[in-house]
Amino acid sequence: MADPQNTSLSAVDHAKQIGYIGHIEKLIFSQTQIIPTSPDEIKTRELKEASPYKGLKRFEAVDKDRFFGRDQFLTGLVNQLEQTHLLLLLGASGSGKSSVIRAGLIPWLSQHWGSRFTDLTFTPNQDPFNSLYHTLHDRYPQAEAEFILEGKADSLIQVVNRVKPSEDFCLMFIDQFEELFTIARADQRDRFIENLVQLIGELTPDRNRSVKIVATMRADFLDRLSPYSALIEATNQHRPMIAEMQTDELRLAIEQPAAHHGVVFEKGLVQEIIKDVQGQAGYLPLLQYTLDLLWETEVQTGSLQDRTLNISTYRRLGGVRGALQKHVDRSYENLSRQEQLAVQRIFLKLVEIGGDEQSGTEWKPIRRRANRSEFGDELEQKILTRLINQNLLVSNRRDPSQESTVEIIHEILLTSWPTLNTWIVENRQAIALRNRLNDDVARWQAKKAEDELWSGSKLEQVLELKQDPTFSEVLGGFSRPANQFIDASLEKRDRLIREEQERSRREIEQLERLLKEEEKAARAERMRTRFALATAGLALVVLAVGAFAWRQQQEVQEATRAFLLGTNLSAEELLEKLPGLSKEAEKFRNARDIELELAAYQTIRAYLSQLQILLEDHPEEFPNPQQAEQTINSIGQSTEEKLVEIIQNYRIRELEVALVEAQKTKRFGRRLDNSVPTDFERMYTEGSPLQITYQILLRGYGSKADLSNDGLITNRQEAALMPPEIIEKIQQLWKKYTDGHCDWFNNENPEDRNAVYFSLECEELEGKTLTHLIFQSPYDYAVDRLNESDVSSVQLKP
Repeated sequence: MADPQNTSLSAVDHAKQIGYIGHIEKLIFSQTQIIPTSPDEIKTRELKEASPYKGLKRFEAVDKDRFFGRDQFLTGLVNQLEQTHLLLLLGASGSGKSSVIRAGLIPWLSQHWGSRFTDLTFTPNQDPFNSLYHTLHDRYPQAEAEFILEGKADSLIQVVNRVKPSEDFCLMFIDQFEELFTIARADQRDRFIENLVQLIGELTPDRNRSVKIVATMRADFLDRLSPYSALIEATNQHRPMIAEMQTDELRLAIEQPAAHHGVVFEKGLVQEIIKDVQGQAGYLPLLQYTLDLLWETEVQTGSLQDRTLNISTYRRLGGVRGALQKHVDRSYENLSRQEQLAVQRIFLKLVEIGGDEQSGTEWKPIRRRANRSEFGDELEQKILTRLINQNLLVSNRRDPSQESTVEIIHEILLTSWPTLNTWIVENRQAIALRNRLNDDVARWQAKKAEDELWSGSKLEQVLELKQDPTFSEVLGGFSRPANQFIDASLEKRDRLIREEQERSRREIEQLERLLKEEEKAARAERMRTRFALATAGLALVVLAVGAFAWRQQQEVQEATRAFLLGTNLSAEELLEKLPGLSKEAEKFRNARDIELELAAYQTIRAYLSQLQILLEDHPEEFPNPQQAEQTINSIGQSTEEKLVEIIQNYRIRELEVALVEAQKTKRFGRRLDNSVPTDFERMYTEGSPLQITYQILLRGYGSKADLSNDGLITNRQEAALMPPEIIEKIQQLWKKYTDGHCDWFNNENPEDRNAVYFSLECEELEGKTLTHLIFQSPYDYAVDRLNESDVSSVQLKP
């Protein structure tokens, strides 16, 4: 209640007057005085030159006497807390979620319960149990708090049972709950939420009534709760949304802090400020920043001695909408070029990319908390200190044994400073990849587990980024631990390649020894046996070496073909064996063994190709050439149909999946620098659509047209092994997912022999066509086959 000797009103009395409080018996706020707005009365108070506004800093419990305008909301919040043990407060960034709890609810509970109030406030980091530990460590002996670090299933229940006397009231406040999804490791997040749900189950009306849990979370993260049905159910009826302040509330928040320091606003200024902030998203931090800057400017110019904050000063600063931008830009522009680059690197190290484009969620920039050691450059450390002193960054150290952290003081900077926003937009993919790498590096450093290392397309992307000079200059490159992680990943990749090559060599040598030991008298039967052994050996290789298996598969097939064609079988005898081999291949289909079936048809087709050439060049080798041609065509048509069916059902589907992903990431692949055809699949960005296209046409992964095993199409025999249906389907998919930009040829000028292989429209492939990248010079036989497939109007002759 108000002091009878003072004309000011308490928050409760003022709320009564304007009808804010419905259940006043449940709520008695701290005695924050509402001073009448009469300028003459205010100017009689003691003048305090220290700014009463928070700037971009959040309100804390010690700021309760300058926290105004949220009485109505706090009333509803306390009344709702009476109905539940867990309350999830939602709101937009900059809506004042944290402040209303820290400077409103907590001081009220502390005043109400006095020494019997236990406040457990923390913000999750990578390990939320560790975050809570530091809060407990500040209040209890270390030995009593260490149990929380184990993160057991009942850890939060133990917290309540161990640290809260039965007669005390305990509030566990989890600020910025969304950081469980942006900073915390997935395993720690899942365990913490499981703990939280178990604790809620223990807080029944019959026991532990004096334990309450409040969490604040940005409303745009609400969908992240979807996998946690128990948590959704626990908060379903208690998710209040903090809204914008009403005009009367805004007036209190603007005028009252100044009034308590004996200062008034020039007539019309408050109304102008309110007009400026209304309709502006997340305006509260900007409002506090502008008021603080206005106050400090009046102090510096000596204008505050007349106890009035002036409209002219407010407008000169740029108002609420421009004060922050103008101030930060002015500071940034006064720096040297090298210092500006250091500022850019620092801020971009403190940004995370939120959202999930794969699931259709729009990306958004969010703050990232970083260890100070990430800023190793001497200039960065110097600029870092300056930014902290300017209250644009904040540095914290929770415990003397812990390294201090740095973060942007408020997310409003990410969108209200256009320069920073532009940096983020231009570098967001590199930022997301770098931060994802840093998270994996942290796990790897903890365990040194080899399965944490990167491989495949992720490793290729990070290697490309590492070589990008802009990435080094603008984002500061990778940290020393990250480079160690990358080097370890490369070492693992190279070791696996060497091991795979050695296994392949031993396998081929073994197969060659077995082939030489075969007796000529039984070669017909052994043909079928060798074919089965070779393909079975292929299956073992595929299962054993994963991504590297296609190279070994190719070598096994080549060895098998060499054996069969190297025997003393006549052309007629070999032709007689093919129907039997086709029946063997059918067994793989019936067994649903796609890899072996594909390998079998590739091998049969290779035999047919040899026989076709022999028939054309030496028909005398066949007693009945006409019948031989019919047999070759019949088996060839059946084999081709089955091969096309397998490729379309499995390989083309994988290509489309890769193209869908590439359309989102803009990474369609490229031919790697200094690569040569004999590098085969490693010529291309691993896992990219470009690599898969090459594999489908030339390698054992698909049609295996490269019979000579040189990475090229160098004769009509090889060209004929590329099915027209597959060529056309590949064209359709590439055009579909590049908006028609990328094709086999550039058809704008079909008479220009060189221009057809390059297309400026195809930015996805750096101005090159598929023909240029997949086949390479000489193109003639491949071009003829493409034209036979009717994918182009280009008619180039060998």
